[in-house]
Amino acid sequence: RSNALPPLDWPLPSQFDQYELCIEVQPRPHHRAHYETEGSRGAVKATPTGHPVVKLCGYTERKPLSLQVFVGTADDRSIRPHPFYQIHRVTGKMVGTASHESVQAGTKLLDIPLTPDNNMTVLIDCAGILKLRNSDIELRKGETDVGRKNTRVRLVFRVHLPLAPPVASSGRVLALQVASLPIECSQRSAQELPVIESISLTSCSVEGGEELLLSGSNFLPISRVLFTERGTDGKFQWEEEAHVDRDNSNECLLCVRVPTYSDLSITRPVSVSLYVSNGKRKRSSTHCFKFLPS
Repeated sequence: RSNALPPLDWPLPSQFDQYELCIEVQPRPHHRAHYETEGSRGAVKATPTGHPVVKLCGYTERKPLSLQVFVGTADDRSIRPHPFYQIHRVTGKMVGTASHESVQAGTKLLDIPLTPDNNMTVLIDCAGILKLRNSDIELRKGETDVGRKNTRVRLVFRVHLPLAPPVASSGRVLALQVASLPIECSQRSAQELPVIESISLTSCSVEGGEELLLSGSNFLPISRVLFTERGTDGKFQWEEEAHVDRDNSNECLLCVRVPTYSDLSITRPVSVSLYVSNGKRKRSSTHCFKFLPS
């Protein structure tokens, strides 16, 4: 894209040709955001320790670039700046990564140097999350989201690479973007919502039947595991509940059987989603799963 840089709500790829922007270390699934009236709660951390790490692969030039970070949405729609949360620059003796704040169309960004000397890799130890007052946002013209129901975010990372001939005409810029796994920012929700941190299997035959272990937290004796598929129009095409082996499950582990997929005659892999439900409005974020032709 030439001249103007793309807006923050534009969907962008994470990979193009040899270039790929990737998250090498994901943030923790919980972070307690802070209000402007209270002190910072520090930078977003990773699991089990440390901070998220982002890398630009395939870049061989010597010219440093800038990595942008902002707080994005974590719902079923395409990623856009979050209406109720903003990025917050964390400083101090323990912070090793330089950054500065800028604003684009009302959204705060952190700009962080991405340099060949550091192998185009950045430790994100300077990014906190600021909670805006629900009432301030909900009264804005055209705002339809409700703040107390919208407490999940993603850290969104974006980089702009200048392209030169023969790859592209002079002055063209390649924009890449990658978003983290969802982060729950409400302390109340963090204690109630189930969280999937890892799954033992990411694919199996359409016939299902294989054992799948979900590791995480806040699993209950009533927790259900659902597999769903949406069409290109966003509507549900298929939903099936997996059988949970209660005897071998606990609050940190769910042992389930993968259900049979709806179409046994597929000829190519089909991507679906799975999530844990502890009841209405108490769902984990979704994880990808693939059914393979038998």
